[in-house]
Amino acid sequence: MRFRRWKRWLHDHPAGVLFVIAPVLAEVFSGSTPLSEFINPLAFIPLMMLYGSGAVLAREAVVRWRKGWFSLLLLGFAYGIYEEGLVVRSFFNPHWMDLGNLGTYGRAAGVNWVWVEQLVIFHALISILTTVAFVEMLFPEHRREPWLHSRRAWGFYFANLVLVLLIGRALTPYDAPDIGVLLCWVSIMALIGMARVWPVRPRAARGGKPPPPLAFFSLGFLGLLLMFLLVSQGADAGRYPPLVAMGLLALEAGVVLAVVLRWSGRGSRWNDRHRFALLAGGLSFLLIFTALLAGRVYPVMVVTSPLFLLALAVAYRRVSRRVAGEASSP
Repeated sequence: MRFRRWKRWLHDHPAGVLFVIAPVLAEVFSGSTPLSEFINPLAFIPLMMLYGSGAVLAREAVVRWRKGWFSLLLLGFAYGIYEEGLVVRSFFNPHWMDLGNLGTYGRAAGVNWVWVEQLVIFHALISILTTVAFVEMLFPEHRREPWLHSRRAWGFYFANLVLVLLIGRALTPYDAPDIGVLLCWVSIMALIGMARVWPVRPRAARGGKPPPPLAFFSLGFLGLLLMFLLVSQGADAGRYPPLVAMGLLALEAGVVLAVVLRWSGRGSRWNDRHRFALLAGGLSFLLIFTALLAGRVYPVMVVTSPLFLLALAVAYRRVSRRVAGEASSP
């Protein structure tokens, strides 16, 4: 009976599910925080406050503004700047633990520029777009509905973002340049404004069928693989200067986006099978890549990554069955 009540509560509170799932996909799947560390309340509570609140507020804003996926992408860019530029300040700190050679490669005027571009893209795609799309596909009946129904709920998630900023300043007290911090705030405000006013263009109906879900899975997998290769070939192998690396990153992201738009008929030809396969491809790369890269340091990843891959397969099967049922119903 308790399980049924808990299941019913989850069904009626997708925002709460997104609040919990967002840090799992962004931190645990990416290997930034191994599951053995994530289950520590001192780790997962601040991560939920940061990732979960950011994803919930971005999704809620887009729904209430009646905007589309591009506005959500812009809010994802804003979130990436907030987390990395203001909360932990890895944009500026050359000794940030995840940087490696990126602490010097592409650093100019006190900013780690290649890292900035890579992380803003990563957070927009994984921390916001993927997490929101993932939960919306689990709760399709609530997809077009607002999930926050009171000022108290809005205040809870906003307060989380403010509080985690204060926590970040206490735990990572790097003295970033004032002009850099100011530019972060200005960029965040500009991106939010653009997301608010960006026009929603009607989807052009196009004939024909999209490629199979496996093609979208491969695109997501190879897209993230290429992004990491482009950075490593510049920063680690030294094959080209930082400006070339940044240009290649932007070009690669644009090409992947163009392919998705073409294959999906600008969103008019695909369904949740294709959408889920696309995001599962990117998440699968992260799970495999981090297990191979960090498995010796964090052996738990060798166990958890296959389990998470299995969970993605189970979730895809559930989504596929639902799509098949919707197609066969009148």
